[in-house]
Amino acid sequence: MIPTTVLRQARAGFGLPSGHVRTLSRRFGKVCLAHTARDGRRTQVRLVPARGDTWSRLDSEMAWLTHLAIRHQLSVPIPMPWRTGTLVSPPLAGHDSTWFAVSCGWVPGRHLNLGAHAGDMRRAGALLARMHLAAADAPPGIAPARPVWAIPHLFTLATSLRDLIAGETALPAGVSSRLASALRAAHAHLAEAWSTLSGGQDRVGLIHTDSHWRNLRWSRTTVGLVDFEDLASGRFMIDLACLWSRMEARRNGRQLLDAVLEGYERVRPLPGDALRDLHVMLAFRRFDYAGWVLSWPHLAHEEWGPSFLAETPAYIDRWLSR
Repeated sequence: MIPTTVLRQARAGFGLPSGHVRTLSRRFGKVCLAHTARDGRRTQVRLVPARGDTWSRLDSEMAWLTHLAIRHQLSVPIPMPWRTGTLVSPPLAGHDSTWFAVSCGWVPGRHLNLGAHAGDMRRAGALLARMHLAAADAPPGIAPARPVWAIPHLFTLATSLRDLIAGETALPAGVSSRLASALRAAHAHLAEAWSTLSGGQDRVGLIHTDSHWRNLRWSRTTVGLVDFEDLASGRFMIDLACLWSRMEARRNGRQLLDAVLEGYERVRPLPGDALRDLHVMLAFRRFDYAGWVLSWPHLAHEEWGPSFLAETPAYIDRWLSR
């Protein structure tokens, strides 16, 4: 349920007029809402339970969005200030818990799924390149407040996957000993490949981490990006892997990948070994998704779950062997 008392405080604090509110998503206790004023103006409001580092994470996210939107003129959600001028609310008291709230302007545009073509992917690649360039002059304090997106951080979230790899607990229902062994071998292959990647500031910085097509917003003149909740420090190629991994199975998948890389390189030159980096990040993205599948109540929670998990070791080895 929506914590209505907290929402009422958030609407007043951010100065939102009367209008309609609908739920966009609920996950990990957070509630994301769309507020539409009577004049049609839309705003996003997110309510987050107050825990540990909640305030610092939200503050760094709002600082990053402000930097991207104002300094670098990217089409991303623009934070709205609380009545005191801060971009994160003070603690808001609910019936039995405390919350923080943030609010951002709406990014215009629509989803593109099957209709995406090479021209769209060049625009998307250029957007990611501009975002990565913006990491070089990001305001201080953002990066330390965010995790480093790599296998150890993934394991802090995907605990079922961590335990399966470690072999310390009983196998999850639906996972055979053969599949568990294949996943452990794939993890070892991935960890070894990751350790061989080149370092340097041209390869790492602040990243989105979830830049798939559902988080892109397309209009006639712009392409925007939303959902920066999980921004982190990490390798830039992760974002390109996120963008393309949902499209690689299409008949023109390779053409779309070439378009992404072309659009990116028009803005920001790619290192000579960028394709190797991308291959490792595609494998990592698949490993990330495997952890998500293993977090479900059961593997068939979504009908594609069992086959996806079963095919994961071969997928990872295929990309790492290129």
